[in-house]
Amino acid sequence: HSERSTARGRGFTPRPSDVFVVTYPKCGTTWVTQICHQLRTGGHMDFGEITEVCPWDVLALDCGQDLDADHIASPRVFKSHERAGDIARGGKYIHVCRDPADAFVSFYRFLPAWAAIPPGEISEQEFAKAVFGGVSHSGGIWDYFAEWWARRGDADVLWVCYEDLKEDLHGQIQRIAEFMGVRLTGELADRVAELSSFAYMQERTQQFDDHFVFGKIRGQMGIPSDYVYGDVAVSKVRAGGGTVGQGGALAPDVAAMLADRWARS
Repeated sequence: HSERSTARGRGFTPRPSDVFVVTYPKCGTTWVTQICHQLRTGGHMDFGEITEVCPWDVLALDCGQDLDADHIASPRVFKSHERAGDIARGGKYIHVCRDPADAFVSFYRFLPAWAAIPPGEISEQEFAKAVFGGVSHSGGIWDYFAEWWARRGDADVLWVCYEDLKEDLHGQIQRIAEFMGVRLTGELADRVAELSSFAYMQERTQQFDDHFVFGKIRGQMGIPSDYVYGDVAVSKVRAGGGTVGQGGALAPDVAAMLADRWARS
């Protein structure tokens, strides 16, 4: 993120009806963004990549998107990884949490490829110490969760758990619709559940792989010109991803490191 784009994303004035899907990376951002977009449109899939219709707050300026512009439907929906103390104030916030060990595995598989780092160049141990230790733009996952947990009782915050989405998608769709102010019929609920299912999204993987954002900022990231986006699987809905309990496959020392840090939070 450029400094200008970050400042713009944190400093603009949201509309009271605006909905921010805010998560620590790899905790269900794209999934819940898809749910929100389908709730507000009733089945719109005519987009190249979902960030084109649900802008990423602190990257919108870098991507040439106007945060004050109307969206294809109301309410407006934004993606965010901002901490509770940094995010633009004045809208509604759906915070999605996930077991940190599962989030770690997903982040570890996704980020190196996104940043054009060859597979295996960063070990699980190095990644855990660096990214989950606070090097990420979002900071450490434990402090991140703690900040949003403190706001869980606010009227403008809805706390959603990734594991609950996996267990009862229809029930969580109903909660999200009520929070957004969307009238939910049985037909709409079924349609949204279909379009936000893992099977449906995996069939349309390029609509959920961040290629829109990557194409706009690859220069400022220093990505080599010969790197072809998509050569390495970086989709948010890739095969084998999105499962609950995948953190159980972590190396014992990494699992112990994460568990100890979580216990101290």
